Amino acid sequence: MNVRCKIWFEKDSSVAFAEGRRMLLEAVDRLGSLNAAAKELGMSYRAAWGKIKATEQVLGIKLLEVTTGGKGGGGATLTAEAKELISKYRKYTDKMTRAMEKEFQRIFQDKNS
Repeated sequence: MNVRCKIWFEKDSSVAFAEGRRMLLEAVDRLGSLNAAAKELGMSYRAAWGKIKATEQVLGIKLLEVTTGGKGGGGATLTAEAKELISKYRKYTDKMTRAMEKEFQRIFQDKNS
């Protein structure tokens, strides 16, 4: 048996950051485009842009540097703040997952309980 949980950050009852937004930002970082990242994750560009803007507003930071289309096409890159957010989110969720798994084993798997 395994234990699973979802971790998200809220501010004033609004989602500030969660796994889906991490995945979106990492896809942008890898693909260089919000549109390509949205397509890869099976969401519309509008939905992806809305999630980015909502997180920027709630956290008060800029997540993407965006260049508009043209001869060479547009693109997007992560800001230093976005990279730091992803890093801290991963560190936190990894630590909480390990703690949760340890407690699960202690409480549910201990044969002496």
